[in-house]
Order: sequence, then C-alpha cells, then structure tokens
Amino acid sequence: MIIHIGGGRLVRSGSVIGVFDMDGHADSAVNRAFLRHAEKEGRTATAGDDLPRTFVVTDSEVIFTHISTSAIVGRTG
Repeated sequence: MIIHIGGGRLVRSGSVIGVFDMDGHADSAVNRAFLRHAEKEGRTATAGDDLPRTFVVTDSEVIFTHISTSAIVGRTG
C-alpha cells in the first residue's frame, strides 16, 4: 500500500517504521539525537514547505511533513 504524506510525497506502508508528532516527541533528548544523526547522514527530507507537525521514520530516511500524525495513520487503512 502507498501512503501520501504531504507535498506530493508517497511512501510504501511496508517501509514505515513509525509516525511521530513533533509536539513533545522532538523535545526528547533521545529523539533530538536521533534526528541530528539522521540529518548528519543526509537521511532527512521534507514533504512540503509548511511548518512540520509530524516526522515519518522509514527504513531509509526521516521525512518531515505538515500533515498531522492522526491523518497519516488514518491513511494506512
């Protein structure tokens, strides 16, 4: 199954590891370290130009999107 995560970006549902709300989760020290590490490795991308509300972790990258976590999870079927 394919999931639209905003900004014309599509990901395979089988590649999604997790969908996380930026509110609160990005503030954790562990998550900040994870996101910094992914950015240093060049494994981050942005879906759209709006302020990100969610980050989607796939098996190959971390994608920031303005679509809410609940909307993305709802699209998974």
